[in-house]
Amino acid sequence: MKTKLYLSALLMACTLSLSAEEAIIDTTQMTFSMLGPMPFYRVNYTYESVAPDGVTPVTLSAALFFPQRIFERTETLQIAGKEFNACGLVLSNHYTMTMREEAPTVTDNPMIEGPFTTLGPSYILVSPDSYGFGVTEDKPQAYLIADITAINHIDAVGAARRLLKKMDYAVGDLFAQFGYSQGGHSSMAVQRYFDTHEVDPEVISHIDYTLCGDGPYDISAMTDSLLVPGATFPYPCAISLIAEGQIEGANLDIKYSDIFHAPLDTKLIEWNDSKALSTDDLNDSIFAYIGGDITTGIQVDKMLKTDYFSRSNPAMETYFQALDANSVCSGWTPNPDTRFFLYHSTTDEIVPYYNMEHMRDFLSNECGIVDDNLETYTTEGSHLDAAMLFVMSIISKLTKLQDEYIANAELAIPTIDVTNEIPSSDAWFTLDGRRLNAQPTAKGLYIHKGRKLLIK
Repeated sequence: MKTKLYLSALLMACTLSLSAEEAIIDTTQMTFSMLGPMPFYRVNYTYESVAPDGVTPVTLSAALFFPQRIFERTETLQIAGKEFNACGLVLSNHYTMTMREEAPTVTDNPMIEGPFTTLGPSYILVSPDSYGFGVTEDKPQAYLIADITAINHIDAVGAARRLLKKMDYAVGDLFAQFGYSQGGHSSMAVQRYFDTHEVDPEVISHIDYTLCGDGPYDISAMTDSLLVPGATFPYPCAISLIAEGQIEGANLDIKYSDIFHAPLDTKLIEWNDSKALSTDDLNDSIFAYIGGDITTGIQVDKMLKTDYFSRSNPAMETYFQALDANSVCSGWTPNPDTRFFLYHSTTDEIVPYYNMEHMRDFLSNECGIVDDNLETYTTEGSHLDAAMLFVMSIISKLTKLQDEYIANAELAIPTIDVTNEIPSSDAWFTLDGRRLNAQPTAKGLYIHKGRKLLIK
């Protein structure tokens, strides 16, 4: 009862104090059951951004996911002598979703945010619905439209910072982001936009870590592979999602009947825009029309008008230009201070492994991102199976980042002069100058012989 009263009071106070730019629309205590009972909190909010045309103002929605200990303020972090509720923010870029119930502000089963907030370190997660879900679920989703997705998600971070400030949460300087599948592409899109445009430093001043799993970074090459004679593909709904994303997101003067055989030219968009079907349902609906199944896949030329839909057709030039523009593994210069983690299954049946190779080669060979700033990890298994290991990997990586951040912040504290207090060269002191009776065994930073030493 006490927790519910606290939530109600917080919701009312924050709603009254916020401008129209961002407003809390829901505060929910949730329990995620996939890995056992793991409580966390979600705060839904709205914010202002732009529609896919890059001009029209639009209200979007996003969620903040809090570890319970952070939301209820039962634990704080001591960083460089100051007290924080969280070490930083992490932007969670969602994987492919097609149902309204999957949106971060709606779902009862947050497959990545849930484990992260309950098993992971002390971050607060920002999880945007993206254009086409949440409060804009009546719109076609801006699927794999790189720059608009980046702008929408960066705006979500800015609104989150203002919201957290008004909720009186002290957040450290770390900022990282991750995403799997579509989210991997979105993460790299945010990175590309940040590194090639002016972004308000009050929103994002730096990106410490970008972690991507099985992302379709090269949708241009993926589409070309579908147009090879005799090509098959086991996940046909992705073809329709990419096509609708490019046509609607880039406002192309191209008809769906130029790309898809009837009746799929109308059925596909009807199914996508309903937001009522899962990806499995979408695939099954396509299989029912043109044959195939999840094991054998479809014959692509039964879905696509490959004689007309090609790079050699001038009428389709703008479509392929959009694909090239929304592929994120060429044509920009990454910030050398950002760490990159690229994860991919070599047997991914939906997002081919060459996406990882193209992204890795671009970052390392063309941009010189090497050594500790570029780590790659390969596994085996299906697209869905590989996602579980990715979740555990990012928890581990971002826990290590937090530990390094706190240790480095402590090392940056000016050393206290205690030379006049040392009767013996073997004396140990805390950072505030208190002498210890013996060498410490607890983890932390201490002063010994005039130097700061870290006990691990």
